Formats: sequence, C-alpha cells, structure tokens
Amino acid sequence: MNNLYQQYSQSFGKSSAQNNNLTLKQLISLYKNNPTQFAQANPQFQQVMQFVNQNGGNPKEVFYQLAKQKGVDPSTVLNQLL
Repeated sequence: MNNLYQQYSQSFGKSSAQNNNLTLKQLISLYKNNPTQFAQANPQFQQVMQFVNQNGGNPKEVFYQLAKQKGVDPSTVLNQLL
C-alpha cells in the first residue's frame, strides 16, 4: 500500500487539496456508474482492490485501519468528499 500512497502523492501532491477532492469525487462517480469498466481501465484500482482483499476484504475497515496507521482522522477525509 505504501507504493500506492506514493503514486497517489506524486500524482496529486502537486495540485491543491480542492483539486484532489474533485478528482477523487470524479473517480468515485465513474466507479459507481460502471465498476467493471473502471477496474479494467485503472490498474491502480486493481492494486487497491488486491490490497483490500489481502486485508480482510472490507474496504471500509481497511480505510479506517490505514487512516489510523497514517495518523489521519478518517472523518476529515470523509467530510471532504461530501
């Protein structure tokens, strides 16, 4: 997961936090509309899903565990997405 975090930071770290949230919201919308196509077109998403599956299979629990490990308040992240 550290590799994914580094890739995310490199891709989005140079832009503003607001742009990061917009991009993440767009990705979530694309996933909701067609998860199969989204997964096929996004190798990073496949890596994320592999990580989730290797850590119990529950994305919500993995998110909270990873936030705790990184010292990030999960509610802050979630509030930015709403």
